[in-house]
Amino acid sequence: MSTIVGLIIAALVLVFFEVILPGGILGVIAFVCVIIASWLAGSEFGAVAGILTFVGSIAAIAVLVFIEFKVLARTSLGGAFFLKSSVTGHSNQAPAEASIIGKEGIALTRLNPSGKVAIDGQTFEAHSQDGYIDSGEPITVFSQDNFKLIIKKL
Repeated sequence: MSTIVGLIIAALVLVFFEVILPGGILGVIAFVCVIIASWLAGSEFGAVAGILTFVGSIAAIAVLVFIEFKVLARTSLGGAFFLKSSVTGHSNQAPAEASIIGKEGIALTRLNPSGKVAIDGQTFEAHSQDGYIDSGEPITVFSQDNFKLIIKKL
């Protein structure tokens, strides 16, 4: 009997930590603990006891998960584990199309030799073949290399 109770408690502890540190492994181990506890209860006390152990364990796990998401998330301890705001950001800009080669623009930042340029109202990362180009100077696109434009002074 103590083995069955120990396995169920172990499953609850594992599920508690699975919610805080997701990854799946602790949840799988917890499920195995519930299955073993149900099998032991079934072999020791009969099939009805095994089924009741399984259903009761799953119900206890469901209550624990509900408490963790609803109650723990509102506490200061839960605030350290749960994300409360959305993450904003962007990935790298898409590379410019090949038709941009030969177009003119201006340097938005000092290119020493890399910086930002504006061409047709869009901002691009650029690399100067002429070395240093001050901001505000006119430039032309010479070629393109992945996410950077290769530019020259006008």
